[in-house]
Amino acid sequence: MVLEECREELASIKALLTGIGDAALPAPYIKKYAVIRATGSIETGFKQIIADRVDRDSHTQLKNFVARKIRLSSCNPHLDTIEGMLTEFDAQWRSRFVEKVALEDKPVLKGALTELVKARNSFAHGGAMELSIERTIECFEHGCTVLLLLDQTVHEAVEDEA
Repeated sequence: MVLEECREELASIKALLTGIGDAALPAPYIKKYAVIRATGSIETGFKQIIADRVDRDSHTQLKNFVARKIRLSSCNPHLDTIEGMLTEFDAQWRSRFVEKVALEDKPVLKGALTELVKARNSFAHGGAMELSIERTIECFEHGCTVLLLLDQTVHEAVEDEA
């Protein structure tokens, strides 16, 4: 849901930027908003996938812990961060996720997430890094691929869990 809404919003932003042109005064701000929206949606998505899986059928205390440590936490959606969070719960999840990402194209997926995070952090801390809307959308779509692989990983039936 969050990802689809973001995808639609990024398409609308691209259309808006096409209409007003890159030289228009608000264009850089709109591009920065797009990066923030894309990165935040990926962050929300990865935390939701892990948290929903972990606190499924859990006691209230575990659900509260997961809410504080995952859902309400703030962390950049780097591939290493996602892998680290998986390790906190299940080393097999991490291993299977790393394998899936490697089979897909780890350098591209990792690079896309890193590029979004660097751009967001750059202007959040006073820098001037800017991504084109086309590159933001491309990185976002790679991030969605990472989330699809993550979702598959945490929901796979494993013989040890049966």
